[in-house]
Amino acid sequence: MDVRFINPFIRSCHQLFDRHLGMVVTVEKPYVKGTRDSELREQIVSIAVDLSGAVRGRVLVHFGESVAIALADSFAGRAHPQIDSHTKDALRELANIMVGSAKREFPGELTKISPPRLITSSIDEMRNERGVLVIPLTCVAGRMYIEVKIQSISDKEAILEQAFAAPTFLEPAVNEEQVQEMVQRILVAQGL
Repeated sequence: MDVRFINPFIRSCHQLFDRHLGMVVTVEKPYVKGTRDSELREQIVSIAVDLSGAVRGRVLVHFGESVAIALADSFAGRAHPQIDSHTKDALRELANIMVGSAKREFPGELTKISPPRLITSSIDEMRNERGVLVIPLTCVAGRMYIEVKIQSISDKEAILEQAFAAPTFLEPAVNEEQVQEMVQRILVAQGL
């Protein structure tokens, strides 16, 4: 796993906590999932981001209910007794800020980052995957975890993947020969 694809999310967490929450966040020693998962399983609120294109994978940020409420309270400037629609709205906005910040720093233009999804259950989306990196974070509100599973592919593969992606309703219909010609022009333009 290349740190160039992980560091933007860590930096965006630092910026988010500093600028929007007025909190300092500390990054602890990362570990491979499966070695210390008892605390990770207790986290019931997650923000999920999917990556596609030249870099494929998923990034999840997990926190427990009390941390989620504290973050929403700090961001919204009002107290929330429990996770409700207002808390979820605040958390979604925090997720948008974090992902937007990470996206600006993300290397390469052939990677797409999905809008963040808020998950409020203890379902482990990367339960059976190997090679998942877990990065614990601590702030005054409590502990959180960034879970990362990323794989990079070549620019050529990413271009081909995008060329053969399903067309949108605005794109004119093209035949196989036109697609191959288009792909060849893109590859030549990219120097591949």
